Amino acid sequence: MIYKYASPNLVHRATAASYSRSALSVWFSRLPSRNVPSRHTHDSSACFVSAAMSEAAGKPPTILEKIYAQRQKDVEAAKATPGTRPEELEAYLKMGLAPPLIPLVQRLRRNPSTATARPSLSLMAEIKRASPSKGDIALHVNPAAQALLYAQAGASVISVLTEPTWFKGSLLDLRLARQAVDALPDRPALLRKEFIFAEYQIAEARLWGADTVLLIVAMLAQEQLERLYAYATSLGMEPLVEVNNAKEMERALAVGAKVVGVNNRNLHDFSVDMGTTSGLVDMVRERDVVLCALSGIKGPEDVRVYKEQGVHAVLVGESLMRATDTTTFIKELLEWPDA
Repeated sequence: MIYKYASPNLVHRATAASYSRSALSVWFSRLPSRNVPSRHTHDSSACFVSAAMSEAAGKPPTILEKIYAQRQKDVEAAKATPGTRPEELEAYLKMGLAPPLIPLVQRLRRNPSTATARPSLSLMAEIKRASPSKGDIALHVNPAAQALLYAQAGASVISVLTEPTWFKGSLLDLRLARQAVDALPDRPALLRKEFIFAEYQIAEARLWGADTVLLIVAMLAQEQLERLYAYATSLGMEPLVEVNNAKEMERALAVGAKVVGVNNRNLHDFSVDMGTTSGLVDMVRERDVVLCALSGIKGPEDVRVYKEQGVHAVLVGESLMRATDTTTFIKELLEWPDA
């Protein structure tokens, strides 16, 4: 399952390396009580979502709650599988089996239009087989070929959905996407797009080739968000922190997020409001934060509005997956100049 790259710099060795080792030790030392819940013991992530569901007592669970509940089961199964137990992931990281990283912030600030007279937004291009709201989109997509296509078209980030039940993704999709672009000069950063609630999932992402991970504020208590953010950065990964309203934006900024994605889609009912991003721009205008608009972007008019408002990047999934000429669609969407 774990693959090794030829580069000698296989594990993050930034200034946070010493913290990384201590963070790993702390994480794994507390696994029995926190990360491997029994019928009587639950980690803080379970408590947060259970509280949300309790507030909605008598109502059917939201889509986010359903996904979260299933992912908890999936993660526990992975933890119990020989070869992917938490202590084994720790060993792989210590052996230097994680591939080299590229910094997310810097990569998001570069795109084919950056050095031109009319710089436009950067693109986070998503590999998306299906979704709860749209059903099947491109079930049989070749993630390696799609990633290479995105990279050659100028994407700064390739987002790979790894949730298997509703989005039909996998960690193999992430690995193949990474391997497809790994030898390219100035390759895109790889994002593990996932419902992350445990350090274990971040360790998985690091080993399978992600440069960054998604942390969704709506599904995390503040202590969890702080802990997961710290663990990701200790491994050299600056997370994409996702928000949907002003309160969540405040929480993201409180942990020091450098890349914030505003999801125009409400994850509880999957409704889309393109004004969600616009309404939160002022909260980061004077900050050194890369602001990204997520979901619902379909055409250049959407991009123009966000560009005028000070957004730095857009994440596009379904529209790209359905495009008949992906390269042309990307160029027209972002209004990038001819190569």
